[in-house]
Amino acid sequence: MSTPGSGGVLSRPYRARTLAVSSTFVLVAFAGLAMSTVMPIAVQDLDGLGLYSLAFGGFLTTGIIGTVLAGGWSDRRGPAPALCAGLLLFCGGALLCGLADAIVPFLLGRYVQGLGGGAVTVALYVVVGRAYPAALRPRMFSLITACWIVPSMVGPPVAGAVAERFSWHWVFLGIAALGLFALLLLAGPLGRLRPAADEGADEPAGLRPLPALAVALGAGLLQYAGSQTGLARLVASAAGLALLVVWLRPLLPAGTLRSAPGIPSLVLLRGVSAGVYFTIETYIPLMLVNERQWSPGTAGLSLAGAALTWFAASWLQGRPRLPWPRERVVLAGALIHVAGAAITLGGALRAMPAVTVAVGLVVAGFGMGLLLPGVGVLTLEHSPTARQGRNSASLQLSDSLSSVLLVGLCGALFNAAHIAAGRDTAAFAAVFGTALALAAAAVLIARRIAVPHPEEKRNHATV
Repeated sequence: MSTPGSGGVLSRPYRARTLAVSSTFVLVAFAGLAMSTVMPIAVQDLDGLGLYSLAFGGFLTTGIIGTVLAGGWSDRRGPAPALCAGLLLFCGGALLCGLADAIVPFLLGRYVQGLGGGAVTVALYVVVGRAYPAALRPRMFSLITACWIVPSMVGPPVAGAVAERFSWHWVFLGIAALGLFALLLLAGPLGRLRPAADEGADEPAGLRPLPALAVALGAGLLQYAGSQTGLARLVASAAGLALLVVWLRPLLPAGTLRSAPGIPSLVLLRGVSAGVYFTIETYIPLMLVNERQWSPGTAGLSLAGAALTWFAASWLQGRPRLPWPRERVVLAGALIHVAGAAITLGGALRAMPAVTVAVGLVVAGFGMGLLLPGVGVLTLEHSPTARQGRNSASLQLSDSLSSVLLVGLCGALFNAAHIAAGRDTAAFAAVFGTALALAAAAVLIARRIAVPHPEEKRNHATV
């Protein structure tokens, strides 16, 4: 007799939902890369170059709101309503952008898109938790990683070609059409999802719009502060941090900020690791081009190499009969990640050749490929069904906020070191040194992710 999950994610019982879920992730990845490619053209064409940062920052800000609300909604009513609403908002925002003839409606479309995009990602995580047995979830997270590889290679050139031959408007309109197609693909598999037995438990705590709005505003203020100087930076930074200090804790599992064992440590590990990797990834091309005189195309090969090693590691951890406990695989990923950060710092200090910096990113990408899917699998495994949405939302929220905070902090360190030392070598060393220290802290957090008691599923509630 076959056991649940023995046939694989592409076997007959799961094939339709696997194709639908993976197609939606491909859409999200392609849309993000394609829109980033044509954004400078669109904003300039609409005479809104001075509002360029709002087109990106607003998307992230409303994405936080969508993430939090979709998590609670998925726990209360299942993932189908949140996913459908998120896709419709995402498509509607893309349609607004594609039809915009002025910067204000274009920005409105971006904000609507962000709201939908945040909801879609969380709801898809809950679909994985609800629609697949535990044995198949690691392979599904491997497949989700793979869904980002092809779009990262074809998204920018395709979007650029469409914008050059036709118009940037058609990029957004095409994304809206693809989103509706993904919604049609999902209709059947979502309709066959059975409601969970404990769905609707703790219903009053499910939706938290006020904390979500406050945290999104705090993140937006911190982004604004990064582009300002003097008093404006200080005021915006202080206001943004105050909002996060007051309103962030209710959106995270209890004990997250002190790295309590189990799910709180998983959420914190996801945020710290993602923030470190995103910071390294952001500054490596800048260093290779400006400091080491590499061409942009050559410097970009490091990003492609890291994407491939990330996928290879993710596929490795998704093997059906993994010979090690998943907690140990996550810890191994954290150790490899810190090794990559150390190699990068060595290259930045000119202790090793410039190519060492690119090698460090490739090594760090392999570590993240082991770490992040494992964190997702363990979070779903140790979450009661009625809390999968909120805990998945906590993972995404931790990821986004840590990236915003760490990139902003490293930007300030970079500028300060550049002014003090008068050369960029010290500035890049300050950035990569900070990233290395936090990557080492992530290793300590990874040692605390094991579930301490069987009752954790009941005890680790979001508060």
